[in-house]
Amino acid sequence: MDKPVDVSGNVRSTRVPAMALMDDRLRPGAVARNVTLGALVQVLALSTWYATSAVAPQLARHWNLDSGEVSWLTSCVLLGFAAGALGLGLLRVADRVRPGVLLPLGSLIAAACTTLPAVLPIGFAPTLALRVLTGIALAAVYPPGMKAVASWTLARRGSAVALVVASLTLGSALPHALRTLPLPGWRSVLLISAVAATLAAGLATTTRTGPHTSETDTLRIGAAWQLFRNRRQRLVTLAYLGHMWEVYGLWTWSVALLAALPGSGGPVLGVPGWGPFLLIGVAGAIGCFGAGSAADRWGRVRVTTVVVTISACCCLLAPALPLLPDIVTAVMLIVWGASVIGDSPMYSALLADSSDPTAVGTALTVQMALGYSLAAVPVLLLPHLAAHVGWPWALLSLAPGPLASALSLRRLQRLDRTS
Repeated sequence: MDKPVDVSGNVRSTRVPAMALMDDRLRPGAVARNVTLGALVQVLALSTWYATSAVAPQLARHWNLDSGEVSWLTSCVLLGFAAGALGLGLLRVADRVRPGVLLPLGSLIAAACTTLPAVLPIGFAPTLALRVLTGIALAAVYPPGMKAVASWTLARRGSAVALVVASLTLGSALPHALRTLPLPGWRSVLLISAVAATLAAGLATTTRTGPHTSETDTLRIGAAWQLFRNRRQRLVTLAYLGHMWEVYGLWTWSVALLAALPGSGGPVLGVPGWGPFLLIGVAGAIGCFGAGSAADRWGRVRVTTVVVTISACCCLLAPALPLLPDIVTAVMLIVWGASVIGDSPMYSALLADSSDPTAVGTALTVQMALGYSLAAVPVLLLPHLAAHVGWPWALLSLAPGPLASALSLRRLQRLDRTS
């Protein structure tokens, strides 16, 4: 049986050093308190991510947009996040600036950018520019927040990182749930998301790093290229890129997929707003928690391979969704929603394990920059493909992503066995 933590020549031991045992940051309750705080900040701040996408049908009518133009509401956030993450990664900001400073700043900027379209009579193009800025701001929240949480534990790092990604899924899905409330209009959804991000900024001021990573004042641009020089980090990153090809394509167009299915995927998933919230938020959070807990027990690479393989199978079966009974369709969508994001925490945990303690934030940030850049491609292409073959068949084009991930993870397993 695999050990709970994968090992290689580049991975630090999970045994807590003697000095760390005397660290006041490891007093009873400190780990749980800081990990929980980090997760709550992510839920609230990342509610701004899909704020405009959740009300896309209303915005499409308001600005007379087609599906291709609507896709830019999400893609601009992805591209902004990628640009912000790349800049922060190359400058090693996440390793040089305290999270108690970086996270509140990013949350406040995201809140402001989400508020402006709701209170000012601005058009589609200025809103897209604000969505880019929102993505850049969230690059100062999510990767540094991931690093801060990962710094509090080694043996349970998979579960801790899984909690952060589960928070991402719940936060991203929250605007879809807001649509089900009797709110005055789409502006209310944006304003509530902005208020949540503002609350996140207040909470984030108390965020600090744990004893299992090191901060540095040194600017070493070359640290970012370790992802390409180190074979283990390279395989982890390739697997992560395949995952990113799939996840945001499904998340962004889940509303369109549900609407295209007979019965809209069953009586529960078919409720406007709640369908995407269940698919993205609830199922995604369950997938993250389940995979994270299993990985700490049976090995991260092994569990991640199983989860991404399940996701690949669901993707390959997408064209059959309209032919299945409603209850089977609903179950399959929940399984897909859980597996499409359930592997995500493990890529961050594996990369953190393989990185130098002074470069964990840089490694995570650069990895995310690459992944979110790639994720924008299927988000933009899928509506054009769906116009010709329909949404179930269009989503089949996401399958190469998880299949490539599974292949990279198998190679990583072989590398670990021989090291």
